[in-house]
Amino acid sequence: MRRWNVFVIIISLSLLISGCAGRVELNELLIVSSIGIDYKKNKTIVHFQVVNAGGTAGGQGGGPIGGSGGSVYTYTVAGETIYDAVEKGRNILPRRLLFSHITSVIIGEKYARKKGIAPIFDFMERNHEVRDNIIMFVAKNSTAKDILSLYTPIFKNPGESLKNRVRLAATSTGISEGIKEKDIVRWRYGEFRDPVIQGVEIVKFSGNQDDTSNLENIDANDKTYRISGLAVFNKDKMVTWLNNDQTRGWSIINQRVKDIFIMSHKCDSKKGNVGFMVKNVDAKTKVNYVDGQLKYVVNVKGKANLQEVTCAVDVGDPKSLLLMEKRINEELSSHIVSTVKEAQEKKTDIFGFGKLFYNKYPNVWEKYKGNWKEEFANVELQTNVSIKLESVGARVETIHEQK
Repeated sequence: MRRWNVFVIIISLSLLISGCAGRVELNELLIVSSIGIDYKKNKTIVHFQVVNAGGTAGGQGGGPIGGSGGSVYTYTVAGETIYDAVEKGRNILPRRLLFSHITSVIIGEKYARKKGIAPIFDFMERNHEVRDNIIMFVAKNSTAKDILSLYTPIFKNPGESLKNRVRLAATSTGISEGIKEKDIVRWRYGEFRDPVIQGVEIVKFSGNQDDTSNLENIDANDKTYRISGLAVFNKDKMVTWLNNDQTRGWSIINQRVKDIFIMSHKCDSKKGNVGFMVKNVDAKTKVNYVDGQLKYVVNVKGKANLQEVTCAVDVGDPKSLLLMEKRINEELSSHIVSTVKEAQEKKTDIFGFGKLFYNKYPNVWEKYKGNWKEEFANVELQTNVSIKLESVGARVETIHEQK
């Protein structure tokens, strides 16, 4: 019995010791923070932005002091496919790539239009390290390399900077959490609707944007980018862009508005503007099928706060407040209509109207599903927007009314 106990202990210790044999130390890995994908001369160009834990990039942004080099480095590899580029990258990369900490994927506009997103998601879905909450972007009028090579103020890591800007840009786009990989996979392959991806655009291009010395320049606009509209896809390939107003319309229809967003319009027959913050937006879309005619009704409710008045408007007059409400509702309605019209012209169902039709009329859907793109282009749309002005702020009189 004693010999048996000794034998069991030896076996157990052997198993514990052997369990460490397959370990990978951190200093043997390159942590990938962002991936960029471009298309050039019939080749897929993949950019791996990796973290340099000891880099300072000027010592700004709360990073460690005393390190050397930049905070991130970008490796670029060309291949026939994304995976081919990854495999070829092993010949130049000093360490093994770790994909589990990716925060964003940037797709060059040319790649999005020529190759489409199917190859990207095939690679990402098959790689067990890649998470499904990665935020996706399309580089508007640019390449992924341009975006990933841009050192920005405050944030040393371009990928982290992008992630933070999505949240801040929600005040104008309504998309507070960004478009994630899991959203696109669900739309494209689960709900059979056409996807959209947020755009990112360089504000101003300077020759030294990819140089850390650029961080010492006080002119922040010289080295920054903005979240710009939505790239619209017909199945897998990009076909057009939605502008900021249309992006707001898409956000409302798809119930993505979680934060307040700002809108402003000209005063009636007067110089100046009136600005509002719209919040608590609740949108519901219904579909009706009567006598072979499809009609979608978008009902929107919410509240608004007056933020600024730069013209002589009596905000204490109930008639003025009702007129403001009317203008808000008209403007939001125009954004929704414009978005749907743009999608209909490109025959891309980016709202899930087909899925909504199927859910309510599954038997009728069988008649339409084979030619849904054409049918979608001709559906009727009705908008009912009801935004109530909740507050005019601490000041009742405008500065223009004071004598």
